[in-house]
Amino acid sequence: MPYLDIRSSKPIDGPTRNTLQLEIGKIMPVIPGKNVSNTLICISDNFTMYKDTKPIDAVFVDVRMYKKSPEEDKKEFVKRITAILADMLKIPPAHVQLNFVEQQNWAVNGDYF
Repeated sequence: MPYLDIRSSKPIDGPTRNTLQLEIGKIMPVIPGKNVSNTLICISDNFTMYKDTKPIDAVFVDVRMYKKSPEEDKKEFVKRITAILADMLKIPPAHVQLNFVEQQNWAVNGDYF
C-alpha cells in the first residue's frame, strides 16, 4: 500500500505523466510486497524549488509505505526512480531527493490495518 507524492519544479504534460507513472509502476516490485496494483501515485508539477537560495529544477518524492522494508531494496528503488526522473524529466540526480516514511498502520478500502 505505498503512496508516492512526486513534486516537480518542471511542468509535466499529460502523456509524460502517464508514462512516468507506468515506468514507476514497473519498479515497485523492487520493494517486497509492493506493486503497481497496490500503489497510489500523485504527480504534481510547477513547484518553485530553491537550493542555496537559487531556483533550480528539482524533484522531491515522498514515499509512504505500510510497515518496514529492507534497506537494500529501498536503495535499489532510489537508484531506479532517480534514473527514470533523470531520463524523463531531465532532472539531474543531484537535484532528486526522496524520503521514506514507513507506517505501522494504514487504512484503505474502508479498513484499518
